[in-house]
Amino acid sequence: MDPVAIVGAGPTGIACAIELGRRGIAAVCYDRGHILDSIYHFPEEMRWFSTRDLLDIAGVPFGVPDAHPTRLETLAYYRAVAEKFGVRVVPETEIIAIEPRPGGGFDVSVSGRRGAGRFGAPAAILATGFFGNPRRLGVPGEDLPHVHRRFTSGYPFHDRDVVVIGGKNSASEAALDLYRHGARVTLLVRGPAISERVKYWIKPDLENRILAGAIRATFQARILEITADFVRVESPAGPESPRADAVFPLIGYQPDFALFERCGIRLEGPLRVPAHDSDTLESNVPGLYLAGAILGGTEVGHIFIENSRHHASRIAGSIEARLGYVPA
Repeated sequence: MDPVAIVGAGPTGIACAIELGRRGIAAVCYDRGHILDSIYHFPEEMRWFSTRDLLDIAGVPFGVPDAHPTRLETLAYYRAVAEKFGVRVVPETEIIAIEPRPGGGFDVSVSGRRGAGRFGAPAAILATGFFGNPRRLGVPGEDLPHVHRRFTSGYPFHDRDVVVIGGKNSASEAALDLYRHGARVTLLVRGPAISERVKYWIKPDLENRILAGAIRATFQARILEITADFVRVESPAGPESPRADAVFPLIGYQPDFALFERCGIRLEGPLRVPAHDSDTLESNVPGLYLAGAILGGTEVGHIFIENSRHHASRIAGSIEARLGYVPA
């Protein structure tokens, strides 16, 4: 039997492969980047808001000293778990579509280094997360080369004017890191204040830097345009155009809804929640499952590793029952 196809090689995809393997069912994770690609591209100095006991998978303790693991500790832990259980990962391979076969199972269309391809799978799991799909501002200039939708480090921006757009965790952490690497930071926030959901050790630090004038902030800001040198913005205080050698629009992420639609998954309601069985996590397409944060549709702030890590066992149990699989 062909392996089950898992789209995504992050913690959720790895956990799904392990749970299937425990049932004697072969699986392969496909990722358009590489194993743990999203976490690899997190900010270098990031620490989880979740504590280590809520991040472990496959029953393997996350054994680090600090309650809130770092990015590097996280990469090392999940990679080690994948290696321990022999999880197979095919990197640099984008899943284009998953289409049901008339006789059962799926045809999976892919694009990779060697071009387009197609293979069969008895079942499939979408565990893509959302970090690879940043939300757009919808304004002129957002595709200019100095506009960056991911923030990794403030180091290259020493002694430069940088505009950060957003008021939640990603923007807050980026603004502080840029400031501490010597950038002149302007923070543009759509709301009236820094979000209450910002990590408890980040929020007061940022607010104090704003009060001290070390980071300039404009609230209730509406972005009009990004140019080669400025960001044009309106707020209750009037129009302004802060200088910008670099711009970071860190306004959130969303699942790859286009992939869902190409796979035949129905999107429901204003939040575009993918149709699924709440017990088995099987989508409206029989044999095609959904795992992790993508289950929330556009509401990506409610499903995390800590409350979705058990999706893997539920999905694996359903696939085992569907395939009637009896291990050799």
